[in-house]
Amino acid sequence: MKTIIIYSSTYGYTKDCASELSKQLKGEVLLVNVSTDKIPSLNEFDNVVIGGSIYMGQISKKIKAYCTSNIDLLKNKRVGLFLCCGLPENLEKNIKNSFPEELLKKAISLQSFGGELRAEKMKLTHKILTGFMKKSAAKEGKALAKQMPENIAKLAAIISK
Repeated sequence: MKTIIIYSSTYGYTKDCASELSKQLKGEVLLVNVSTDKIPSLNEFDNVVIGGSIYMGQISKKIKAYCTSNIDLLKNKRVGLFLCCGLPENLEKNIKNSFPEELLKKAISLQSFGGELRAEKMKLTHKILTGFMKKSAAKEGKALAKQMPENIAKLAAIISK
């Protein structure tokens, strides 16, 4: 069984999650960063896992464009989707904003891997926005950016079946 994981990562959390997922999957696995790597033809893969981080309610434009332009190929594969986001309760809304509806209907698993705020790596604008998010979450008594490794294991189990 061959699996490709196509992801986009801004500050490294998504890359770390994709790497951990690759270790838990059975068979041959290829990790591809859509921003830096050439994506091979999907014809040689049984499974396709696609994911990325959410900023301002959106996934990377490159992930979104890849899914849209390859929808016919993706519909004929076993597809798993994941998002890394600071507010997992927004998963359903973020999933709908991130992937084509046809792909969402076809996916065998949709998972949130949670998030991790890596402020030391952030651009100034993201640091400022993160500060506002932290204050807002604290006022509402919500946790911000909880890691969810159990969902990595859940996706790995489903894809490996």
